[in-house]
Amino acid sequence: MGQGAPAISIVGLLLTLIVVGCGPTAAAPSSPTPLPTPVITPDPHLTGPITADQVFGIIKGSQLIIYATNATEGPAPIVKRINADLDGWQLRITAYSSAASLQRSETWKPGTAPTSGEPPYTFAALNVLIEYGPTRLGIAPAPPDDAHKAIAATLVGILDPLVWPIEQHSLVTIPGRTAAPAGPSPAPTKATKSASPSPSKAS
Repeated sequence: MGQGAPAISIVGLLLTLIVVGCGPTAAAPSSPTPLPTPVITPDPHLTGPITADQVFGIIKGSQLIIYATNATEGPAPIVKRINADLDGWQLRITAYSSAASLQRSETWKPGTAPTSGEPPYTFAALNVLIEYGPTRLGIAPAPPDDAHKAIAATLVGILDPLVWPIEQHSLVTIPGRTAAPAGPSPAPTKATKSASPSPSKAS
């Protein structure tokens, strides 16, 4: 009996070493969680000069139903003019060679109402002029019905902010969605005009 005790002790020691060896292993360091890739929102604003076809394509790609009736090129400074039908009213898209040439060609001032021979809605942005509604020689435009008011508002919503800022020469100015950029301090009038991409009217 006395000779069996050391053997039992050795067996017990081996079992202890085996249990310790089979115990829970240290957790491997986890790999760092990858950070989500930042989503970069592209700037939707177009930069001039843009084409009449671009504007027509933007409108045609919306929920509005528009049909081109004909198109002409020139004379300078006009590059192209597209005549179209938008819900029974004429829509004319005229692309000039530049915003400066557009401002020299137009005599109306932004925010004023149309007069004799002009359509109910006229919008100017970058180098493109968009006129919507019937024109009658020697007669001022009549107030549009609710349906065409809604279409004109939808038209501005489609173009803003793609071609912004939009100057209007309409019976009723349609509020835009894009707010004017806030600067740290008001800039001088001349500096503001030179920095703005929108056509301004020469006095």
